Amino acid sequence: MKQKYSKWVVGAASAALVASAIVPAASAASFSDIENSDHKDAILALADAKIVAGYPDGTFKPNAVVTRGNVTKFLGKWLVSENYEIPADYATEARFSDLPTTTPDKELLQYAALVKDAGVFKGSNNQLMHTNNMSREQMAVVLVRAIKTVYNVDLVAEYKDADFQSVITDLDKATATENREAIIALEYAEITNVKNVQQFNPKNSLTRGQFASFLSRAIDNVGEAPLTVKEVKVVDATTLEVTLSDDKTHTVTLPTPLPENKETKVEFEIDGKTYSAEVTYKVAEAKLESVKAINAKTIEVKFNKAIEDTSKAAVELLRGTFKQNVTLTWSEDKKSVQLVGATNFQAADYTVNVSGLTEKVLTSDVKIEAQKVTSIEILDEVAVVDKAVKTDGTFEAGTTATVGYVVKDQYGTDITKTTSLKTNDNANTTVVADSAKGVVKLSGAVVDGKKIGDLVPVVLFDAATGTSVSKTVKLSAESTVSSIEVAGVYNAKGEEVALNDSSKASDAYIVLNLKDQYGKEITDAAKATGLVITNTNTTNLEIANTVSKVKIGDKDKLVVALSSIKKAGDTDVLLISTTNGQTAKYTVKVAETSTTNAISVSQPEIAVAEESTLIPLTVTDKEGNVITNKKVLADANKGIKVGGTTVAESALEVKDGQVYYKTTFGAAGTQALVFQTSTYKVATITVDVKAKAVPTVVRGLKKPLVISTAKSPVTITAKDHLIIEDQYGREMKNSAEPVTVTLVGTSDVVSVNANQVTALKNGTATLNVALVTPNGTIDSAVEVKVQVTDGTEYNGYEIAEIGKTKAGAEKDITVNGLLNGGKVALADSEYTATVQGGKITSPTAVTAGKVNIADTALNTDSATPANKVDTEFTLKVTINATGEILEQKFVVSADAEKTQDFFFTASETTADYHLAKAITEATLVSGSTVANLKSTGDAPAVVNVATVDQYGNKAITALVADTVTIVPEKVTDVKITGNGTAAATASLNTGVKEAKVTLKVKVGNATKELKVTIVTAP
Repeated sequence: MKQKYSKWVVGAASAALVASAIVPAASAASFSDIENSDHKDAILALADAKIVAGYPDGTFKPNAVVTRGNVTKFLGKWLVSENYEIPADYATEARFSDLPTTTPDKELLQYAALVKDAGVFKGSNNQLMHTNNMSREQMAVVLVRAIKTVYNVDLVAEYKDADFQSVITDLDKATATENREAIIALEYAEITNVKNVQQFNPKNSLTRGQFASFLSRAIDNVGEAPLTVKEVKVVDATTLEVTLSDDKTHTVTLPTPLPENKETKVEFEIDGKTYSAEVTYKVAEAKLESVKAINAKTIEVKFNKAIEDTSKAAVELLRGTFKQNVTLTWSEDKKSVQLVGATNFQAADYTVNVSGLTEKVLTSDVKIEAQKVTSIEILDEVAVVDKAVKTDGTFEAGTTATVGYVVKDQYGTDITKTTSLKTNDNANTTVVADSAKGVVKLSGAVVDGKKIGDLVPVVLFDAATGTSVSKTVKLSAESTVSSIEVAGVYNAKGEEVALNDSSKASDAYIVLNLKDQYGKEITDAAKATGLVITNTNTTNLEIANTVSKVKIGDKDKLVVALSSIKKAGDTDVLLISTTNGQTAKYTVKVAETSTTNAISVSQPEIAVAEESTLIPLTVTDKEGNVITNKKVLADANKGIKVGGTTVAESALEVKDGQVYYKTTFGAAGTQALVFQTSTYKVATITVDVKAKAVPTVVRGLKKPLVISTAKSPVTITAKDHLIIEDQYGREMKNSAEPVTVTLVGTSDVVSVNANQVTALKNGTATLNVALVTPNGTIDSAVEVKVQVTDGTEYNGYEIAEIGKTKAGAEKDITVNGLLNGGKVALADSEYTATVQGGKITSPTAVTAGKVNIADTALNTDSATPANKVDTEFTLKVTINATGEILEQKFVVSADAEKTQDFFFTASETTADYHLAKAITEATLVSGSTVANLKSTGDAPAVVNVATVDQYGNKAITALVADTVTIVPEKVTDVKITGNGTAAATASLNTGVKEAKVTLKVKVGNATKELKVTIVTAP
């Protein structure tokens, strides 16, 4: 392990320097329950250093009693932050007899090994006793040891050398000399503050928040001042140049681009340490650089800079006051956008408006001219005949010669196919311009009886513009394949295709580039009849033996069609021209899709009966590449099996590149699972399934308990007030386990009857809260503080946010009295409230703590008949005891409730909204509507939606969609009916067993996506 030495610096200057240096990575909003905690700054400082963390629900639980296991983790993370390393043998060599290597809490196992080896924790009789609460004197001992380990500072020796005199009066209550010396050492270093109370309370337990303050002060008072951010320069949207307090500059790359011209807080790491800063990415305001027509149906708009978020740009094209229908196509660099019409634009003046990028609309005019011919070009010097010459060397009657031409407009666009030209044959019989094919056909007297090499004049002109061209061409022999090239394998869209053994043969073609003796590309399949096609490996691939013409992209191309892909491998295709012996060879490569070859299985973090268990898997293909694609892993032929059955895709999860098999064990005990790959390699795991989780330990309060003498008694319950953990140290949400509440000692501040606590007068009292387990015994108890106020000691008041309110509906108002330790909702008898606004022209009393604004009190617009509009009202609250006046404005609306946001959930409609979990995948029986969606997993449930309306009302309701848009992964797998309606369905096509689609579901004003597997009916 690496050791670090820091000179001990004590005093206000050190503390101030550290306080300014540490910018917490977690904000107060990150921990929802520390805003009023005395330990807030310490908690955030340690969170920034990654030494402490909160719970998944966003809380820190500063009032929860800390255990020896908690402190082990905190100190272990501190050591790691100071470059100590986790012992390599932590998983094989147990450090404490009550913490075997089979312990499911691997994090505790790691840090226990680290603190034991570092000499911080010694244990009692070689036991860590990690579930026991830690006393203050025990904390003092391990913290002093940790300081000596990390900073090489012996605080005990320091205070003895300084002849420091302690003022603590209850040192005699500490168990041992080492404990008393450690307490004095903390006093000497000002890590504990006892100047006023002069007591340390060695035997008392301490909370998570208190320990955070002890550890934070240890770092501040004894450790060296950390580096701070001195200067930050924004290079671009994702790059910073950061100068630290040591004047060294570092280049930092941000994972997410900065928004433009907006002050933003960013967090980044330098040499493993987290820093934060407020920065602004200053970018010049967007402007139109140019607007011009680039062809008859396309206008190009160029900007002075890249528009990073093109979705913000609302672009419209107007002809006069009429909006034109156009399609927007943004350039790859996002510096320009093309407005493409369905047909050519009419000749007129147009206006382009771009809004959403700047405060003012960007606008520019552009003039579109009528499309016209500006150039005609005859492409060849020769006109190729379509028949062989007679024996006398002349062309027989009926022979046709062709020569290509192209017509372009003023924008350089090829308009050959849409332009009719005149020729030098007024009768238009012997010299004809065929616009559809872009060739001039010469026949009759112009060709009959002529010989190869004879010259023929050709004139083409556009009567509308007078544009013309003339050329004398030479009659030449008929076209034959002279040059053979293979462009590659493409699909009909013009995209190059990489084939694999799952590719559809009908979707791909071998595209040929054939040229004749004149260097012209041949696109007539009849001209390629003399081409011999040979397939050298029919066991891998079958192809057509003739050439055909297919549209590839927007061009006619000659191709060799693929008939069948049989298996992976290389196939050589030989092409031979029988006219001149020209040959070409092309290798068609068919790759093998990932096939599971090897598998290893790891133990789950914990397996508990009747809970979903995630078992880590590592599956590789034949090349040793790790497979994380769930579709491949669940493939019937190439995937994996569990117990001889192909694993379902819904039973697989992938998190941060790790694949997990998800299963639920019905009972405790040893369970064996056998996994098999497609190559019959096997991995077996035996899982020790723990007993079903039950409430076991009460840790403390979820938040400070503050009650008022003006309010009704408070009933203490596990669900509402307490942190309850199961036998595995995990918090159990909403536990309904019974608890007992008793007074510790006597008190005139509160009275306790059963679990009901009644406030009597100002002050604090201590309660003993015990968890009653199913067998009726009390196995866990904790002492908690209750604070009572009569309202005379509030340091302020607030009105809780009211939010938008519906007319005619009651809305509770909450007025809080503020204390250093929290806030207390006042009884409605402790304040007087009135409301005014809209058509309520004088203050109207609010009773029973509720506002209810009738729709007749709302303002109206000037329409006939008048419509009620959203109206602002003011709630005025006067605190009866002090006369202090509070005001809050809120808006009342007559609009019906409408969903503003929602997420999909498998929770029942009767469940608590706040406990609902979002899902992103579901299944749907072929041909069914979204009302029949089911969640994935071992116990599928109906998919509902958790909604929030504009008034803040939250609920779980059945899924009733306004519209459903179905986007299939493969269009050939499903038949979709009613797409874009509430009744949209997807039915599996014949032979398809399941299909993947994305549902875009609109409920109210919100649209969300859900990945869905369409399956056959069970």
